[in-house]
Amino acid sequence: MLIFRTDASEKTGFGHLKRSVYLASLLKKKTEILFCVNNNKAVGRFLEERHTPYCWAKELENLQKTPTEIKSVVFDLREFSVQDIEFVRWAKANHIHTVQVTDLGLSQQPVDYIIDASIEKMFPYDEGVHVLDGPQYTLLHHKYRHFNKVERKYRKHIKNIFVSLGGGVEYRQLRNLVDILDRHRYHIKVAAGFTMKKAGRKSLTRLYPRLRFVGKTDSLARAFFEADAAIITAGTAAAEAAAVGTPALYLHYHGEQKFIAQIFEKHGAGLEIANIDDVSEEKLITVLNSLTWEKRIAMGNKGKQLVDGNGAVRIVEFFEEKRII
Repeated sequence: MLIFRTDASEKTGFGHLKRSVYLASLLKKKTEILFCVNNNKAVGRFLEERHTPYCWAKELENLQKTPTEIKSVVFDLREFSVQDIEFVRWAKANHIHTVQVTDLGLSQQPVDYIIDASIEKMFPYDEGVHVLDGPQYTLLHHKYRHFNKVERKYRKHIKNIFVSLGGGVEYRQLRNLVDILDRHRYHIKVAAGFTMKKAGRKSLTRLYPRLRFVGKTDSLARAFFEADAAIITAGTAAAEAAAVGTPALYLHYHGEQKFIAQIFEKHGAGLEIANIDDVSEEKLITVLNSLTWEKRIAMGNKGKQLVDGNGAVRIVEFFEEKRII
């Protein structure tokens, strides 16, 4: 059995959970899968819709009663609780493979293997730690690999903008951004957050006729690919935009996202704008106007070179090589 220990919520977003579920979908024919997650109705519903077996994190002690049934544990957590740290120690003591999926070198644990797709790290790893390191290990849906290979044709002028501000985006934050873009007559497609209520969506589509929301999907690859530019919070979305060659303008909620934005800008895939609560019309439109056709082509090519969308394939091959599954 392969255990995935991960968390999600409407406030913190579903990024860790979504990438783990996608990885699990590639492994379920090779081994039995069980998710161990925080007690949250939305998380349970998300897993049930994808026919993914799960238990609550408070049941970790029950799992520890049957160590022979568990071959490996994958940890994909923003923060480790005392219970999680004890679970890492228990797994290692029982000769169970341990893998941590993380970003930027955050919350490093003494596991057997670490997967960190960050281009640069806020917290570098010590020598001797076995790390699958770099954007070639970015865990993305297979559709990103498909669109990475498709030759893009860039419009002379930006018309379609894709907006993805993360799972916890508030109505006021999204409306402020949409209002600016609509007044400049851009066509806008939005990936709504998990906290966005239906009433909020209806209100926005009524106020802004050029606004459309992405339907229910396991991958935003096509939405990114069809956009002339993307306005995103710099996390997983930065790699998603890069993989399909879409120039991105990066917003951030906190310091970690700001760091990611600056690194992607440094590597030529997009431009950092501001904290999500400090978006001004003058700055946003000035930056959009600066994205000439030539500049967008250069950004798109840089992004596709950084992230090729084959990370999931490489990770599965590694799991097979090390007999993690």
